[in-house]
Amino acid sequence: MRTRYESGSSWEDAFGFSRAVRVGNLLFVSKTGPLGPDGTIASDDVGEQTDVVLKKIAGILADADFGVGDVVQSRMYLTDIAHWRRAAAVHGRFFRDVRPAFSLLHVLPFPEKDMRVAIEVLACKDG
Repeated sequence: MRTRYESGSSWEDAFGFSRAVRVGNLLFVSKTGPLGPDGTIASDDVGEQTDVVLKKIAGILADADFGVGDVVQSRMYLTDIAHWRRAAAVHGRFFRDVRPAFSLLHVLPFPEKDMRVAIEVLACKDG
């Protein structure tokens, strides 16, 4: 059985995707950026953006009855690799006790020019 989770973002409708999809004991969370409900980015600081993204992901996980401790893989996308230490510090605090598999990718700018970071995760419920 497949269960979709939506956040109401206009991007979901425009691109035809779900914020997250649960299949069995797996939850696939789409790449998530630091956009607020009104579509704005509160800060141009990559650390603050990373914090916003991870809090959004925690909310998505909770909506699907998962927790941060269920995350088994995280992928971070940065538009400027020079900022990796700042983003890594925030990611490290968030996942310190979980230690999921991790990939860091340096990418071209996102459609929102002030967006510096996006993260996607895979979570798995044991049993």
